[in-house]
Amino acid sequence: MKNKELTHRLNRAVGQIESIKRSLLVDGNDDCIKTLQQLKASINALKKFGEAYMSEHLEDCIKEGVSSEEMKKNMKKVITGTFFL
Repeated sequence: MKNKELTHRLNRAVGQIESIKRSLLVDGNDDCIKTLQQLKASINALKKFGEAYMSEHLEDCIKEGVSSEEMKKNMKKVITGTFFL
């Protein structure tokens, strides 16, 4: 996946978050369901971006010859973090 495609995925999430922010500031958050749908969509968009980015990063690590021990150590940090919640 190219950086352009990754950026497109990230821009989708940013757009959805901006929509939530506008709703809270301008509309007074009158439509709870719409805001919750936007929140869910932004979470899913970030998750898809993260999955695509991680896939790319892992391929780069393998190509660069990063040791399996180093990859394991770094992956544990990510997996136990809040990224996959």
